[in-house]
Amino acid sequence: MTLKQRLTEKAPVVAPGIYDALTASIAAAAGFEALYLSGAAIAYTRLGRSDIGLVSMNEVADVITLVRDRVPTALIVDADNGYGNALNVQRTVRLFERAGATAIQLEDQTLPKRCGHLQDKSLV
Repeated sequence: MTLKQRLTEKAPVVAPGIYDALTASIAAAAGFEALYLSGAAIAYTRLGRSDIGLVSMNEVADVITLVRDRVPTALIVDADNGYGNALNVQRTVRLFERAGATAIQLEDQTLPKRCGHLQDKSLV
């Protein structure tokens, strides 16, 4: 069953957060039907920093590709604010799609961007 089909059912889709191919493999082996790759997780594990907008679109795409090489499980990806204006959003969607994302999450946040659970963020 595809993620799109599964989302039409009443039961929630549980998608544990992952940050690399190893954690994706562990979650998939545990039987989860979907995974969630967050920008914060990438910022913490690759940069050792909070999610304050330092992770680039290409860094996320690299992680998507590595995860996709290990697991076929549906992959929901945090695409931040699309990394810029409407044209950047189009580019982000295409890149993440080619890398293997099943779905993306976009957020409308003013710059400077801050992770959703941090203080002093501002939404459009």
